[in-house]
Amino acid sequence: MPVHTRIRFSFNQLPLRTKVGLFFAIAGAITLLVLFGVTFLVIAAIGGVVTLIANLFRTKPVSPPPAEDPFPTARPFSKSRMRKKDDDIIDI
Repeated sequence: MPVHTRIRFSFNQLPLRTKVGLFFAIAGAITLLVLFGVTFLVIAAIGGVVTLIANLFRTKPVSPPPAEDPFPTARPFSKSRMRKKDDDIIDI
C-alpha cells in the first residue's frame, strides 16, 4: 500500500444546492468588489475635477510688502566687498 494515496475529488460529487450556493457566493463577492472599485474610482474622478475647477478660478494671493531690513546696507566699519578687476584671473 503506497504511503501517499491520492484523493480524487470530482465536482459531480457535490449536490446541486451546494454548486448553486457556491456560484452565487462567488458571483456576489465579485460583484461587491467591482461595485466598491467603481465607486472609489468615480469619487476620485469627481474630486479631481472639482480640484481642477477650483484651481482654475482661484485668484492669485496678494504678496506681502517686502520687509524692511533691520540693518542698513551701508556698513562703514566692514571691509569693502567690491571685487577688483584682477580678482577673477587665476595666477599660476
